[in-house]
Amino acid sequence: MTINQANLRTGLEALWWRVLVFAPAAASIWYLNRTGTYRTLIFDGGWTTRFYVVAWIVLTPYLGWFIMAAGRLTFSLIKHEPAQRVDEFFVGAATLMLMGFGLGALSLLYPQIVLGSAIAVLWWDTLTFKASRKFAVTLPLIAMSILGLWLLVTVFLDRAVMPDVISTDVPQLYAPYLAEVARNHSIWLAADNPIFSDFEIGHGNGLHLLLATFLPPHVAQIISFLYFVGIAAVIFELARIVVPLRALGRSWEDAMTPIALGLAVLGLAWPRTMPSVKAGLHIMEFGKYHLQTAAFFVYFLLVVIRSSQSRDRFAAGICGLAVAASYPLYVSLVFVISSLGVFTKTIQRDRPGLVTSVLLGLGALTGCILAFSVNYFYLGIPATNPYSLFRRIVAIERFSQFGSLDILDYFVLAQSLEVSDFLSKAGVVAFLRQARSVLTVAFLIVVAISAVAFAESKLRRDRPDGAKLPPLPNPAGLFIVVAYVASVRLLDMTLNIPSLIRLSIHVNALFPLATAGIACWGLVLLRRFGLAWFSGRLAPSAVLVALLATCAWMTTTYPWQTFRDDRAIAFVQGRPLDQMPRVSQNWQRCDELQQSTGADRILALNGYRAMVPCYFSPLLTRGKVIHTYESDVARDFRKIALGTADTAEAALRALGVKLFYVQKQNCDFWLNGFSDLFRGAELEKRFALHSETPNYWMLTWRDGDQTLSPQVEAGISALRTRSKEIYQEAYGIEPFEVVKHRSVPNGKRADIKALDQVFTCH
Repeated sequence: MTINQANLRTGLEALWWRVLVFAPAAASIWYLNRTGTYRTLIFDGGWTTRFYVVAWIVLTPYLGWFIMAAGRLTFSLIKHEPAQRVDEFFVGAATLMLMGFGLGALSLLYPQIVLGSAIAVLWWDTLTFKASRKFAVTLPLIAMSILGLWLLVTVFLDRAVMPDVISTDVPQLYAPYLAEVARNHSIWLAADNPIFSDFEIGHGNGLHLLLATFLPPHVAQIISFLYFVGIAAVIFELARIVVPLRALGRSWEDAMTPIALGLAVLGLAWPRTMPSVKAGLHIMEFGKYHLQTAAFFVYFLLVVIRSSQSRDRFAAGICGLAVAASYPLYVSLVFVISSLGVFTKTIQRDRPGLVTSVLLGLGALTGCILAFSVNYFYLGIPATNPYSLFRRIVAIERFSQFGSLDILDYFVLAQSLEVSDFLSKAGVVAFLRQARSVLTVAFLIVVAISAVAFAESKLRRDRPDGAKLPPLPNPAGLFIVVAYVASVRLLDMTLNIPSLIRLSIHVNALFPLATAGIACWGLVLLRRFGLAWFSGRLAPSAVLVALLATCAWMTTTYPWQTFRDDRAIAFVQGRPLDQMPRVSQNWQRCDELQQSTGADRILALNGYRAMVPCYFSPLLTRGKVIHTYESDVARDFRKIALGTADTAEAALRALGVKLFYVQKQNCDFWLNGFSDLFRGAELEKRFALHSETPNYWMLTWRDGDQTLSPQVEAGISALRTRSKEIYQEAYGIEPFEVVKHRSVPNGKRADIKALDQVFTCH
């Protein structure tokens, strides 16, 4: 065999095994994109669901590999330095976020381009990949790893692989925009479907946009799971820095790896430590972007805590830029972390670390300016949250191409009436109680470990009283973690801002780390006072056993209980989604509307919350059920809802709206439902009955001799009148009338609980 033939054979063999490596991913992508899969998952289940689960199980590691390979490629092109796996993941994610945003802005989000780039990156990685560091395999490490794997499997099956048909936000606010991006190959909105709120919160999340070009929108939940794992990796690295086990002796240092892994497991399983609220990372809505930001916030703590190198400065800059570009208001928490880093590095006179912390803040500021600028020059408003701030500088003509300021005014009025107090004095008290509980637990841990170590020292014949003590570790890392957790939790508990409360859930994962760090520092100080008990092996072993038991109890009490209550295993076995225990929305209604009305568009006059599954639903023709505040119809809110019956009819006919849905026994009228067009006299004059079921009436425009029976007109009018009465009872005013007549609200509420009556009309 000649040299050329040998080289050809070697090349073909290398090509062949790489083709085999990518074949399972290709098969999974093909299966996940089969037509009708989503409908089958909801109503039929069976083998389609089983293979669907298998396809995601196969594909998810490839997606994680793609992110990390992108990070390795970025480091090799920019910094030419090796990095830890955790850095490769987050730098890769940041790179893909910016890349997806850039391609979307250029309208180049085609699956051929994205898949081709992904294959090229993975192919390059197979040629350059090097094994990472290895840890000494011990029985505690194996046991903790098995427990962690069990936790990840339960969360993956319960929160990631099962499509979210429970949340009212994910199906109508997140998944639709990803579907639009895949359809339009661009982040820019289509004129006939201007879902501007989704654009505002979604166009900067480039990783989601990239993967949604060749995968269904459900990929957002899988991405959240990858970030969930990323949070565990960051806590593991933080624990090795923040918890000063090395200062307690060699036996403690040997136990560091399983202890750090145990703290990571505890962080993922930890519940929300607030009264009457049990919500941790494992039950966040994986279809949203909260886990992405949570992962980056925790990673930023690692970047500003550890000894800084040039790759850290690059990681801080690019990740800060990407996170703020994804949603500019995140810059507030990034500034908290950056400020803590600047403060500690200045005291330590650590110039490289100071530069890293500053670059983190500058990167976030740059991303914030970028995001606000894109929003303003495209939408006409920098952000709709906080709306009261940006309402003053909105470009009205530009924004009117996408939505209605009157609708946003209505939302602000209604929501502000629901908020009792902006500042909560009770929150300060609750925060102090929580801080005291953390210190109490840390103190009890110190006492327990000291007792075990003291008992062992009395039983040992060789007492290492004269052993040389290692130098005190740097407390800056623990200070940053504790200060960050305290700052975010104090804001969380004292400000009644739902968005902030949801965003701050990520600090739950840091509670075990902060408590362990405080306790370990207590042990270090005790040893400094001349108590050399802690060099034995019994105390570390006891800590490992206790930590393993705590992790097992925590994962069983929270993630496993959620897995069991949701009956996630039933979905894996093929159970339809609409039969899952927590599904309360009527998904069958969407299918019925599609089957009975074809391609005709439907405007729902009431039942806003009941119709959530049908807004932007893949079960329906695109734009069929008109969304209340994000649609071409909402754009004409001033003509339709605030105008006369004649202007409303003309506007709706011009938009091709032919059908009007009214749900029986539902007083949840909103916005367009209060238009003069749908008053009793106008109903009889302008509409006819298209169809009627036991659950709803479907109206259409009157044509010729068609009529609307007095019974139907009376029924609809009664619901509409009762709806106004309920709003009057709840708010003391009618928010719609305030917006319509531009009057000044009195700022008083009556009984907000009265709003519960809109669903039953009692």
